[in-house]
Formats: sequence, C-alpha cells, structure tokens
Amino acid sequence: MEESGIPLPVPGDFYVAFMGRLYGHSLSGWLAAWLGIIAVVVAGASNLYWLSRRWGPALLRHRRTSRVLQLDQRCLEEARRWFDRWGAWAIIFGRHIPGFRIVITVIAGTMGVPYRIFVPSVAVSTAIWAAVGMWLGATLGETLGNVLFNRSALYLLGLSLPVVALAVVVVRVWRRWGLRRAVSA
Repeated sequence: MEESGIPLPVPGDFYVAFMGRLYGHSLSGWLAAWLGIIAVVVAGASNLYWLSRRWGPALLRHRRTSRVLQLDQRCLEEARRWFDRWGAWAIIFGRHIPGFRIVITVIAGTMGVPYRIFVPSVAVSTAIWAAVGMWLGATLGETLGNVLFNRSALYLLGLSLPVVALAVVVVRVWRRWGLRRAVSA
C-alpha cells in the first residue's frame, strides 16, 4: 500500500525489520520473505508508476498545478534530460534517499521512463533495501523492540512531530493559496 502512494501509520521499514526478526533464524524463511518483499514492493510501485504515467503529464500541464509546484517547462525538460541520462541509476539510488522512494516513482512515471527500465531498477533497489532492513531486524530486532516498548511515549512523540509539522505546512500553504486566490479575484 505504501508503494502505491497510500501512507501507512508505520513506515514500511519497520515491517521489513520485523520480517527479518521473524525469519532471521531460518535461511529459507528469510529468503522467501525477502523475495516476497521485493515482489510486493515492485507491484505497489507499478501501481503508482502507471497512475503517474497516465495522469502525471496532464496534471503538470495544468497551470494551477505547475504554479503550486513551481514548475515551468524548463524545469520539466531538465528533469526529463536527467532521467534520460541517469534513468536506472536515478531510480536505484534515488529510492534510498529518505522520503524519495514514492517521489522517484511518481517522477519516473510522469517523465515517461520506460517500464522495462523502471521495474528492474525498483527490484534492485528493493533487494538492497530489504536485505539491509531484514538484517537489521534479525540482528537488532529484540533490542530495538525493547527500546520502543520501554520508551513508548518517546516513540509516540517522535511519530507525532512529523505529522504535526506536515499539518502546519499544509494549513499555511492552503491559507496562502486562499489569499492569492482572493487577491486575484
């Protein structure tokens, strides 16, 4: 669901680490979980890719959307050239930058990166991410679980701060948009 662009209450990284903790004692179980994670992520990213491929360009051509995102034709052409040059590498490494996993998928779909390049890039990127996450879960899972359980108030605070910050930003942008609209009317 997260890879399809639907936010989850807990990031997918935690689920991956949990799978590592759960199957860390069995190589065959660990491999099956790892391959399952890759398959699920590729499927979810494909959903978002095709949605972005279908509606992304039309949204960018819409004057209001491009104004809100502060994108002009020059920026879009520069992004297209960048993806033409770095395509697979941009997807593989870009998905490892915190907060860019979903964004890279949307940009790749919108910019028309061929699906035959997108899917293997996501699979390679996910294979690396899932292996590291599962290894961390298998080796540090119990320790991390104890820290989170013993300091649950700190965990909830750490989880709620980004949500509150995002809400403040959304309200400010919404108000500015309303003021601009009122002034231009």
